[in-house]
Amino acid sequence: MKLLDLWRAFREERSISLAETSLTSDYRQVEQWLERCPIQDPALARQALIWVLQQKPEKSARRVGHYMKTLFRWACSEDVALVARNPIASFKFPKKPQTHAEVVVIPQDLVAEVLWALEQGSPNEARWHLLANFMLQTGLRTAEAFGLQWADVDLAAKRILIHQNFTLTHGLRKRTKTGVARQVPLNPVALRVLTEVSALQLSDEFVFPWNRQSYMSAFRNCMERLRRQGVIRKRFRPYDLRHTHISALLEKGIPVSQIAAWAGNSAAMIWSNYAATTTDYEMPSL
Repeated sequence: MKLLDLWRAFREERSISLAETSLTSDYRQVEQWLERCPIQDPALARQALIWVLQQKPEKSARRVGHYMKTLFRWACSEDVALVARNPIASFKFPKKPQTHAEVVVIPQDLVAEVLWALEQGSPNEARWHLLANFMLQTGLRTAEAFGLQWADVDLAAKRILIHQNFTLTHGLRKRTKTGVARQVPLNPVALRVLTEVSALQLSDEFVFPWNRQSYMSAFRNCMERLRRQGVIRKRFRPYDLRHTHISALLEKGIPVSQIAAWAGNSAAMIWSNYAATTTDYEMPSL
């Protein structure tokens, strides 16, 4: 069995539980990479993985590499046994250069413009402003927002339970990034967003049952349009909504310990990775 055949067997089994959008985007992308891979012997998976990680773009290559790790864990499992041993079980991905990333926030006077741009996009993009606004109001990570289910929403208590996440690489995982579940309160705007989403009658257990890759692309395209129009100078990312949320709470005087509990981080992490300003302040006279 060739590497590509192994992947197709994995995809076929996963197709029972995966959304169609995942099969036609994420899984199809991996298949296209493996079709190009010159190494097709599963016993040489280590060399194949190294070849993948040497390709460009680097971010996509790492994502495909992580899918390969998942593929071989599945293929070597006792009830599948398509491969006798896992050649990449101990493979460690090269570490990315440790650089201190700039904390990027959306200025307070541009938030409405960003949400408007997402709402006014093509029909396929029109709903993304609801997800973006919900992330802005709650400070959720993108994976947490996609993993949120209606069963985790308590409208009477005005809060949500964050205990799982959904990523392109691993799908739904019953844990948070830090391994700790948390309760996040819902402000009036977040409650209104949930009402609008519910009115769409999507008939799904997930609050936002849309394709994550499409969201990232739609967000990037909308921000690029705003940049070309001169509305913004920096092209914002979905994760900047979380930066903006946390920074705005700090500016409103919410204790950092409380913000950390809502965000699922430590107080030290809040100060080092999220603290910025969403408003231009004048220097006061002392």
